[in-house]
Amino acid sequence: MANRRYSFKKGIFFDTDLNFSQRSSYVREILLEKAYPEKLIIPMKQHYGVASIPCVSVGEHVLIGQCVGMPASGTFAVPIHSGISGNVISIDRITLPDGVICDAVVIESDKKRTLHPSIRPRANLNISKSEAVGIIRNAGIVGMGGEGVPTAAKINRAVHMKVNRLLVNCLQSEPYATSDLYRIDEFPDSIVLGAVVSAGASGASTISFCISERRKTERYSLEGAIERAKEKYPNYTYEVLLFKERFPQGNYRMIAKALYDMDFEDNDTLEERCKAVMFNCSTLCAVWEAISENMPLVNRIVTVTDDEGRGHNVLAPIGTPVTDLLGNMENVTIAQRLVVWGNCLTGVAFRDTINTPIIKTTGAITVIRKLEVPETPCIHCGSCLDACPRDLFPSIIARLISTGNIVKANEENAKSCIACGACSFVCPAGIDLTGLIASYVFATKEKDKKSNNSLVETVFNTNFSGLSAVSLLEEYQDETKEKKEAKQEDDGRLIIPFEGGLKV
Repeated sequence: MANRRYSFKKGIFFDTDLNFSQRSSYVREILLEKAYPEKLIIPMKQHYGVASIPCVSVGEHVLIGQCVGMPASGTFAVPIHSGISGNVISIDRITLPDGVICDAVVIESDKKRTLHPSIRPRANLNISKSEAVGIIRNAGIVGMGGEGVPTAAKINRAVHMKVNRLLVNCLQSEPYATSDLYRIDEFPDSIVLGAVVSAGASGASTISFCISERRKTERYSLEGAIERAKEKYPNYTYEVLLFKERFPQGNYRMIAKALYDMDFEDNDTLEERCKAVMFNCSTLCAVWEAISENMPLVNRIVTVTDDEGRGHNVLAPIGTPVTDLLGNMENVTIAQRLVVWGNCLTGVAFRDTINTPIIKTTGAITVIRKLEVPETPCIHCGSCLDACPRDLFPSIIARLISTGNIVKANEENAKSCIACGACSFVCPAGIDLTGLIASYVFATKEKDKKSNNSLVETVFNTNFSGLSAVSLLEEYQDETKEKKEAKQEDDGRLIIPFEGGLKV
């Protein structure tokens, strides 16, 4: 379906030690392992924005799909749901590996896996665009491949920006991580139908699937699902765009550079500059589960692997303690290794695997060898400059930050760092350039948030005069009956092809 190969300049290619493109250890993964933890630790902040508030109490019995955390009025947040049935045993204050401090609802499983009565298939429904966005928001769906931006807000922003293209990010370029690839292999129809729903809700007429040229099996799965979707949704234009294998190709800025040859500043958005909106393939799979089954986002596929290519994918309830996922790691002594919350280049190393859960954005748990690489002075080789996909000079920026020359660091565009880890990976001096720069960028953004009375404006850029981020997330709820009736003719209807089931 496509002959051109898209890519960006710089970035890094990995040698045979990190030759994840072959995916040899995952080809024979026939069955998806499922985790059934004894308890869940469900943080109230798993998304871009502010924390939700627990809406259950200690001793209360909850079911799968039941809401356990709700956004406070007027905040940029999404509901949080339980992935197991059982009793709430505590509500604790926890600190996640990325520094987030929030409340967490701790649930002890009753081992019955009882669904909440609201979780049941929908019949063939004529769903309006605003109703679809409402379902997506109430399901607590956020971006599962990046920072966890609420999907409903992105859709509404796309509507206001009048986008004409929806991009499906199937570019999982991180070493060893294959959770998205498994989704594509096993659930291509759910991804494509989720893309159709999101495109209909956002007003896009073209659906573009972005995937690596080396992922032939996944590409064929998608193309088959697209052909099936065309029979029911012929009014959309479908295309598969092939990308060269390069890291960090999956970052939205790098995709924009490859497709549109545009360099994005900190506040730029795809919707504004390119009239396109992008969603991760796992996110769209969750969208379809919410639309078809009324199932909120309560689980996700996580790649559990080490840096020698041994690993597997696990379907785990969100809130599962990391230690429960490490039990089947063969021939790996956890005590002698580092456990990384996330991917090996962009994740965060941590120690407490018992009390650290996976969240909505956790695509991988990586166990790596403790290699004591001595840090030596910079030799000014320029390798970090060659590797940086944002065309920065990491060694100079890191030196400026470490000496306190913040003004000069900002002049070198330090805030444009995307924390991909490429510079640290190639540095022959063993300097943690990414750690130095990313910590500064994070601290600067946190300071900006605290200095702004309207927190939501700093966490989700709207680029609209007089329109807040919260309104993008909640505007479908704020419409009066008269407004709904007045716009009913223009609202459009999404005919969801789902066979059988009870009408919800």
